[in-house]
Amino acid sequence: MKKIAAGFIAGAILMVGAQALGASATLVGKAIQAEYTVKVYGKKLADPAIVIDGKSYAPVRAIGELAGFKVSVEGKTISLEEKTGADSSSSDKNTIVGPVPIVTPDPALTVTKSKIEVIDAKIDTAVNNILATSSLLKASPDSADLKLKLEQYKAEYADLLKQKDLELQK
Repeated sequence: MKKIAAGFIAGAILMVGAQALGASATLVGKAIQAEYTVKVYGKKLADPAIVIDGKSYAPVRAIGELAGFKVSVEGKTISLEEKTGADSSSSDKNTIVGPVPIVTPDPALTVTKSKIEVIDAKIDTAVNNILATSSLLKASPDSADLKLKLEQYKAEYADLLKQKDLELQK
């Protein structure tokens, strides 16, 4: 009976220990808590950095290549080596780097993108104004000034959406 109890206890300890080791050894299956945009020398990467258990993980190949390194993978080792003269290349400030290729956008597209980003910021402001005014209007439903402001913000919002559509059609 003592041998059976000792065997059971030893088995339970091994099972719990193996589970604890397995849980800490891998990130597979863990939830991504946040994503962040990564910029290297002012150049935005196409792939975001992610946060798992409070630690950030970034796309090494894209960062390495953008920083001027030759990136290689052998087995489970990622190596970053300085590029020689033939491997080096310079790129534009607005280059968007994907997992492997470096894409330089058309200058006209960059201008349009900048205009859209400005319009998007104005849309965000208009939405915030609409929400804030709507909240105030709930507290004072008879306020003519708030009703007028709300209508102005809604008209501004509609106008901004039209502007954005025009830019997207270019």
